[in-house]
Amino acid sequence: MKKFHLRQMAAALALCLPLLACGAERQVVNIAVKGMTCPFCAYGLEKNLGKASEVDRVAASLKQQNVHIVLKPGTQPDVARYKQLIHDAGFTPGEARVGKEDVK
Repeated sequence: MKKFHLRQMAAALALCLPLLACGAERQVVNIAVKGMTCPFCAYGLEKNLGKASEVDRVAASLKQQNVHIVLKPGTQPDVARYKQLIHDAGFTPGEARVGKEDVK
């Protein structure tokens, strides 16, 4: 009888884990970028930064000359790595700001 209860608890926990992850705060990183001159530059930068496993989504702004990186729930930012990825894509990373995602 005890095993039956353990199986039920395990199944309930497995169903709840995705819900717990959704409730976790998301970290965001904004990094200034020098050298973007066209929409293709922004697109390439988004693709390059999107390769990082903890990155959920990236938006590069040609007008604001920055990237906005949203991380997967529960993960921590690695700003040095993101700056290296920006550099590897052929651009110059600048000031970085780390914060929490605004949920509306």
